[in-house]
Amino acid sequence: MYPFHISACEGQIRPSFRRLFCSTVIFVFLWVGFFILPARADDMSDAFGAEPVGQSEAVESGLTYLLDYCADASNGASIDVSRIDPLVAFVRDAEEMVAHTPRQRDNIHGAFIAYTLDRSMHDALRYAYNQQIPEGAINASSVRYAQWEQISVGGAGPPELWKMVNDLAQPKVVRGVVREIISPDLHTGAYYEYGLNRAFLLYRQENLRVMISISSQNGDSEVGRKGFIIGEDENWNYLYTEEPGLDKTGLGWVKSRIYDFYSICTYVEDLDHPGKVKIGIFQWLGAGWAGFNLVESHHIQKGMVRQTSQFKALLESQRIPAAVTLEQVYQSLARIDEDTLRAKALTVVHHMRDKALSDDDLKNKKAIAELDPEAYVARMDKSELISELMREFMKFSLGKETPLASSFWVSLEKRPSDGPLPLS
Repeated sequence: MYPFHISACEGQIRPSFRRLFCSTVIFVFLWVGFFILPARADDMSDAFGAEPVGQSEAVESGLTYLLDYCADASNGASIDVSRIDPLVAFVRDAEEMVAHTPRQRDNIHGAFIAYTLDRSMHDALRYAYNQQIPEGAINASSVRYAQWEQISVGGAGPPELWKMVNDLAQPKVVRGVVREIISPDLHTGAYYEYGLNRAFLLYRQENLRVMISISSQNGDSEVGRKGFIIGEDENWNYLYTEEPGLDKTGLGWVKSRIYDFYSICTYVEDLDHPGKVKIGIFQWLGAGWAGFNLVESHHIQKGMVRQTSQFKALLESQRIPAAVTLEQVYQSLARIDEDTLRAKALTVVHHMRDKALSDDDLKNKKAIAELDPEAYVARMDKSELISELMREFMKFSLGKETPLASSFWVSLEKRPSDGPLPLS
């Protein structure tokens, strides 16, 4: 069924339908210009090298098995790891940052990349999948906020996967539901909120330790809202407005959604060569407006490069705090009263808004000019405030700009459970 209806009268389109028809045509052509036209050959070669290639039937079968498993909660903890052996072998042997294009799922395009992380499996999982290290602080360029809403298999609370990796005599499964808000898209500025069915599988395959994270979006996302990247993306300065639409000339009115998102992220550690983890990520994404899916594989690949390059740089940085330090800072923030957290977050929002108003590309944006920092912070609950401030602590630790004084962060690292909070 078409997203618009044309009704003719004496050879003319009725005015109301004419406007809708013209708007739709303009939207399609503009979005095609931003998203659908193939990436320049030099863009693709810079990130991936050769033309993308596909996977074997055995790998495709393993992918289908895992996605079906994640989507069907009735599967519980029962899983046949032998069905994914070819997939694990593929990730282990995959070339670094070489594009692959998996088969479409539900008529949406997918992509794959792999890279090696110079961290042990234990360390990687403790940083990346730890409720006391918010994902918005570790994957700041991809995730604003993520929260477990339900655990259906594998425990009463959010998983502590790193505690499981040394005891894999039997496969371990954790299943649940997560609510996620992502960072602004590089091309459109839009950010989205949606629910995910999540499943984690940990097991031992001969001399390999394997962790697989599977995600399957639960229904359409909320309508995309306008977000803004202030300065370089690597600095993690983002503003999130409540205004629906895209930050693109001619497309501000578009009520876009993410229709489908699937992800399979595989961590493989060879125990004969410990201290390094091979990570392979498959993703499929369908997004657009009024039923149009306007995402191609190369768009997904570029988004994956954004996330993986920053994640690898962060975890391999000499400046990253120890995981236990991040957990201590989280615990200190959790003990602070909400009004104080809100005041600290307000300082951050004022700082980012001032930076946006001094940016030639952003200062004339209506959504930024009308942004109310007090109302912005008032919409955040305590867990969101903590996630926001943890991102600022990570920025401080890495030498990135943050408006909060170093004395505040140092005191949090050392503060006893009932100690005072500094005035700065």
